[in-house]
Amino acid sequence: MSGDRAPDVEFRSSVRARRLRFHAEPRVEVDASRSGSRRTNLPDEVEAHVTYSDVRVDEAILSWLEEPDGW
Repeated sequence: MSGDRAPDVEFRSSVRARRLRFHAEPRVEVDASRSGSRRTNLPDEVEAHVTYSDVRVDEAILSWLEEPDGW
């Protein structure tokens, strides 16, 4: 990972929902150089069987690629 150059791969998305309800607590794993999310009306750790309203999640996943040895 390099902070002195722009990422080689950048994925950004936004999701909105009027109502969102989880039947079980989700298990989420992201394998990237750097990632983060900004949430509106949705806690970092959601609870099962709770309805969340007017939800928005903005996600960013950034990654830096390195040349393999021998190139």
